[in-house]
Amino acid sequence: MCEKADWDSAVEYGKFLKEARENVELMKARFNDLMLNETEQGILGSIQTEIRILVIGTDRCNDTAGNLPVLARMASFAPKIKLRMLDSDKNASLHQQYKVNGKRKTPVVLFMSEENEELCRWVERPNAAYKLVNEAATPSLAGRRKSLKSLYSDPEILRQSLGEFMNLLVRADYVLGRA
Repeated sequence: MCEKADWDSAVEYGKFLKEARENVELMKARFNDLMLNETEQGILGSIQTEIRILVIGTDRCNDTAGNLPVLARMASFAPKIKLRMLDSDKNASLHQQYKVNGKRKTPVVLFMSEENEELCRWVERPNAAYKLVNEAATPSLAGRRKSLKSLYSDPEILRQSLGEFMNLLVRADYVLGRA
């Protein structure tokens, strides 16, 4: 479980970008390239309860670099969303708590209440990206990394992430008592 100290030590997106060493330009471009339509902006602006989104990941992870800008873009339209980032390497003991099939995956995205109670969770990549990665015949790790980097340049993959995050955000708002 995420503790108050974990949230307090997490950094905001802007600071994360300033401290990042890899994928910085890609994350900036993805943030700027993702346009939200009026309906999406309206949903984000209508969030009624404070929702904390904690991302556990690293700047060198292509899945983190692909999805963190989507969350940051969403947060830029929603005053009730508080987005922070924890480095998965520096916070390995916390990251260990969120294994999937016995493996650490990044990013782990936690949607939480103001009291840091987990409301819902999203891990690693959108469904459409899993499908493409699983169907790819790229045996090498370097080949898979290159495929993931280009995968997140696809606007449809970013929209898939956006849709999945929007659904979880609205769900979290209802769990917290949205009228």
